[in-house]
Order: sequence, then C-alpha cells, then structure tokens
Amino acid sequence: MDRATAPVLFNEQVRPFMWRLGLAWDALARGARAAKFVMLSFPGRNEPLLPRPFSISDAYVDGSDGRAVTEILYKPAGRATRAMTRLRPGDGLDVLGLLGNGFPAPTAGRRPVLLAGGIGNAPFAFHIRELAGGPCADDPSRILLLLAGRNRDEIYIQDVAHRSGATIVVVTDDGSLGEKGLITDALRRRLPDLGPVAAFACGPTPMLRAVQKLCDAQGVPCFLSVEEMMACGYGVCNACVVPSRTHPGEYVKACQEGPVFESREILA
Repeated sequence: MDRATAPVLFNEQVRPFMWRLGLAWDALARGARAAKFVMLSFPGRNEPLLPRPFSISDAYVDGSDGRAVTEILYKPAGRATRAMTRLRPGDGLDVLGLLGNGFPAPTAGRRPVLLAGGIGNAPFAFHIRELAGGPCADDPSRILLLLAGRNRDEIYIQDVAHRSGATIVVVTDDGSLGEKGLITDALRRRLPDLGPVAAFACGPTPMLRAVQKLCDAQGVPCFLSVEEMMACGYGVCNACVVPSRTHPGEYVKACQEGPVFESREILA
C-alpha cells in the first residue's frame, strides 16, 4: 500500500449517471486484483475532508504509449463524486492503495458467473480480463456476466469485456434493455443448464442479499463484494463493519477482511 498523486488521463460520462475515469497509476505493479480498491482524495484540499473508496474497474498498459492506466467507474452521488466530474486531463488525484482482498480465483471445474448490479459493475471489466487471460483462456465464453440495472441508462461495461468473448446477459427492472426482471431471476432460470458454477457479485445491498439467499438455497459457492462507506480504508475507523454470519453478534471490517467475503461469512 502506498500513497501517490496520479495525473488524470481521461474523465468521461458514459451513461447519464455513470463516469469513467482514467489515472496514470500502475495498479498492476501494486498487485491488482478484481474488487481491490483505492481511496481517492483531492490534493491540497480539505473539502471534502475524507477520501472515498472506489473499486479498480480496469488496469492495463496502454499499447500506444506503454503507460500504465487504472480505470475507475463512479456515479456522481455526493460532493466528492460531483467534484470528480470536473476533473480534466492533467489534474491530479491522491491515490491510496491498493487495498482489500479482491475476488479469489474460481475453483477448478466451476464456471464463473459474475453478477453486477448498477454501479456494482465496477470490478468486472478487470475480473473478465483476469479470467480470460487465466483459468478461462481456452474458452472465454464460459465467463457469464449478468449485467443488471433499473433501466437501460444504468447498463454499461467497458469494451474490453465485449471483446473478451465472455457471455454477457443484460437484465433491466423495466425491460427497457435485455431481459425484464431481477438479476436473481435471470440466474435462477439458467442454473440448471450451467453445470457447476461459482458466483461473484457486486451491487446494492438488497441485490447482494437476494443473490446470497439464492446461492445458499442452490448450494452455489458465492463471493460478495460489499459496498460500505469508509473513512480510512485500512481498519482504523471501524466505519465499514459488516455483521458476521459465522460469529453472531460480531462484525468484520470490509476494508481489511474484505471487501470480498464468501457468502457464508457475512450477513449481507
């Protein structure tokens, strides 16, 4: 873990409520793994006072100039993220990271099923890059990404995911794009035909609870990347605690012991 000021390479709106930020910061050299995260803040400013946590969405070396790039997807929802929309190439952001554990590799013989809800799609472009370059290199179509949102405006995934050969299924609550319904409905319909699977989920808490319940009932190994507010990112502030499932009445820290937990470990 280290702290550095990273220049902004690009900052673009990709959906009405979603932005894609590129930083000249080498997550690969720092042990990048899907669902690991960074804490971002504005250099030389104390407003907002606290840094904000963001999953790394992608990490790669730009083939045109050999520069390492780390991408962040974010939704302007508060003062910090609204201020981020005003960043321009050459501006700087303070980056603390990498932090957290990230998604584990799927057990041999299990097909990886990725479940992304809304801005919870953030870790999955890099997760697909990892899987397509590793355990699924012989057949990237075995990677199944269920990409869900309330409507078509919430559906987005980087081009690298589309080019990878992964199987992508779009689900919207209102049916404006792809299948109509909930992400758990789409998974439940497909489970009988998928064979042994391992699920990896990131999204709003109600979605994670529903995925956890379904995977429990079906005996599917499931890993949840929880979205908790953090003030420090390394276990000091205790702002990101999650109820333990294995030790009732106790809590685990999303920043240190997570943000990814096996679903049997926590109460989502």
